[in-house]
Amino acid sequence: MKTNFDEVYYINGRQSIKLTSFAKIVNYSDVYLLQVIKNLFKKSIYIAYKWKRNYYVFIPKKPLKSELDNFSDIPVETIETPSGDNLDIDWQAAISYLPVSVANKLLEFQFNFLIQDKKIYLVSASRAALSSTLTPKKVSRFIPLNSANFPATTDYKYGYYIFYKDKRMSTFAPGTSGTLKSTQIPAAFFEVCRALDAAENLRNGSNPGLPPKRNLSTTISFDTGTVAIAATLPVTTTIQTSGSIDIVASDYLGSTYSAFVNGGGSLKSDTLPEALLEIASILAAAEKAVTPAENQPNNVQIQFDIETGSATISANLPFTTLAAANGDVTIHAIDYL
Repeated sequence: MKTNFDEVYYINGRQSIKLTSFAKIVNYSDVYLLQVIKNLFKKSIYIAYKWKRNYYVFIPKKPLKSELDNFSDIPVETIETPSGDNLDIDWQAAISYLPVSVANKLLEFQFNFLIQDKKIYLVSASRAALSSTLTPKKVSRFIPLNSANFPATTDYKYGYYIFYKDKRMSTFAPGTSGTLKSTQIPAAFFEVCRALDAAENLRNGSNPGLPPKRNLSTTISFDTGTVAIAATLPVTTTIQTSGSIDIVASDYLGSTYSAFVNGGGSLKSDTLPEALLEIASILAAAEKAVTPAENQPNNVQIQFDIETGSATISANLPFTTLAAANGDVTIHAIDYL
């Protein structure tokens, strides 16, 4: 465990912390939490305020209750913003829309403050990250199935049935005799992740004397029905004659382990790291193509850091399972598009 000291800011006398600090408290991606807050704004529910370039989350005046059912006595607080508008801070309304894990984390959190050098800090403890070559900057481990946004799924009960909106189902061309067999984009993304994970394991097992390569993490939860994927890929950039910047994933495993056969399908890559970055980009673009805009899911995020030469991919996908006659369990990514 390590202790975080996050500076407390005042908006017309009301205590708040930056969204990045709030994300550390609840162990969630600030990118995902920003989407949650924006969705709350659309419902006229406010727990945060944007001032200049930053979002600030208001600190409840008193500790939140230990049971979700006891939120009835949390009053709505009204403040005047620097822009002159009146803003109603309504934690009671917001709690029903927040992901369950975020709500539970807030219920457990103790708001302790420290004054140092004439500044006020919010003191919180968080778990230190495990030592690994995998260091994604913004990762949301699990989004509960009932809190995520999967527009193509009209009805779902784990282990029983799934119904799709056929017109929203995505299409993907795996090619002929290639590495992939999937015909839908989320399933193809999951398939590439599995192939790259297997390639890393094969490379590490074949070279016990070398430091292991673990740039991809895939965690499957049967409880939430989601697979969490986090990857940090090395990338190289080149400036084209037109002035555009070309970003290419580097082959950090070597051709012996990372070969990818596109089979003339939708992907053009010839290595697994390139294929992962390409299919992640296709999936992110497919999410943005969903209409209307308020129904767009955000289950995959890609961030590029030119300074460090890395691309960070974070994803939470819904899945279903089937049991074969011999007892083998197969996992299939749901086409939520």
